[in-house]
Amino acid sequence: MQFPTLVTATLALVFTAVSAYRPVQFVKHTGESGRADQAFSLVNYFNTTTKESDLYIRMWMFRYGSDNKGWAALGLGPQMKGALMFLIYGDPVGNDLTLSVRTVDGHHPPRPLNEMKDVYDGPVPEVEVQRTGFEAYTGDYYSEKLQAKPSHLGVAEFVVHGYEKFTAPALGIHADSTNQAMIWSSNFEQDFGGDYGAERGIEMHKFGLGFGFLWVDFLNARSEVPFFQNIDEVSGHSGLSEIGEPTAPSQEELTKGGAIIAALSGATGPADKDTDTSTPGADDGSNVEEPVKTVKQWNIRSWMWHMHGFLMTVSFLLGYPLAIYLLRSPRTTAAGTAFNYHWTLNSLSSVSVSIGALIGFMNSRSISIPHQYLGILIICALATQTVLGWRHHVVFLASNGRKTWMSAVHVWLGRVILPVGMFNVMTGLWLRQYGWLTISLCIALAVVEIVVLTLVVGQARNRRPGGLQKGATAPTADEAEEYFQLAGDDDDEFSDEETGGMSAEERVRKEAEREEQRKKLAKLDRV
Repeated sequence: MQFPTLVTATLALVFTAVSAYRPVQFVKHTGESGRADQAFSLVNYFNTTTKESDLYIRMWMFRYGSDNKGWAALGLGPQMKGALMFLIYGDPVGNDLTLSVRTVDGHHPPRPLNEMKDVYDGPVPEVEVQRTGFEAYTGDYYSEKLQAKPSHLGVAEFVVHGYEKFTAPALGIHADSTNQAMIWSSNFEQDFGGDYGAERGIEMHKFGLGFGFLWVDFLNARSEVPFFQNIDEVSGHSGLSEIGEPTAPSQEELTKGGAIIAALSGATGPADKDTDTSTPGADDGSNVEEPVKTVKQWNIRSWMWHMHGFLMTVSFLLGYPLAIYLLRSPRTTAAGTAFNYHWTLNSLSSVSVSIGALIGFMNSRSISIPHQYLGILIICALATQTVLGWRHHVVFLASNGRKTWMSAVHVWLGRVILPVGMFNVMTGLWLRQYGWLTISLCIALAVVEIVVLTLVVGQARNRRPGGLQKGATAPTADEAEEYFQLAGDDDDEFSDEETGGMSAEERVRKEAEREEQRKKLAKLDRV
């Protein structure tokens, strides 16, 4: 009888050791040359419906003075290449926090999983986002380095369903591991410019205390109840190590974990004061698992950034170049509609740019990057160009074709604005992390357009009427009116070719009409 009793007792001890829960948390504030400002906790739960292990992860990001800069990241895996990464970033003032799931092919900025098929194209676990947002910090931590308490916590709570199915090479993710390899990184200085989309590009992590390795005890983080473990930000790490295999659970840790599980299971006994007793996603076996999907956070801000880029791209790569081409094209010039096409397309393009600029301004939390500064200069130059173009036209006709300083400035300012605007479009595509194929095609299109326009403008000088040619005398009033007319083809009845068949009375009437037009333009010039 003693042997069976001993066996039973031994099995009971083994079962207790395996099923005992130890809270797992990571807390990193400051270090030798930077700030980490992040924390996380995790709970390992076996889902009896799907027969897969799930991770319930709570991530924190500390912010000071309502700062909206920086990001924090956590990764499953021993290295950057192929790791399953979770990044959080956002703006505490607007309560706009993004969780982005990514991976990477090496020591480069990670990208969303759907863009990294060349790195990993296997099964992807479903990431179910329970909560993302900022809340006012009410804890006890005080930063001696910054001489301040955090103002906000960025909180992300999410479940990684079936995380073991992520089988990127050399990761070795196992639910029963006592030293599961993980990584973390952070950057507390990146300015996102108001763009917190899930696909937003990120800058490199900080060195010194901007990244590190972890070994986590998944086995003893297993709970029979799914929940998000709270974080004690002043007590440091638990259930993991930054230098090697974690130590075995202490009796104090097991007691604390047992109290948490007892409280969540409805058993009698003291519950830890820091325990989050909510049980999101609890499964009694009657629920049907949702189809596997990767988190894809769509928001109006991200959509608006794409609209901003679309409007600017259409204007600088299509609208403005086409307006210049039609002004100098032999077909439109011969038909007398060149200027009509030119100002119409330029006006539409300028409206498009204005709307795009307004969207960019509304979406931006601050003006702090070169792309924004250059964009503001371009908008100011376009406003000046519009005024110069109209005044140049009015003065040119009212003065019988006399050129002024506005004519030269209008021409040369246009030659500067177009390529600079194209360049800023490319920087915008780069900031939004469009693929190199897209950016390369846009660059190729811009180069071709500049070459073609240079050739067309050069050839057009030999086709200009009278004094519109370089180095010639001033054009006649008829030539200037025909070239810069605001009307369409209906005004061709006043062309010089048809005046030969006019009577003297008709010629006088035509000259009177032209003189009346000059007087009106002269009045506009005085305005």
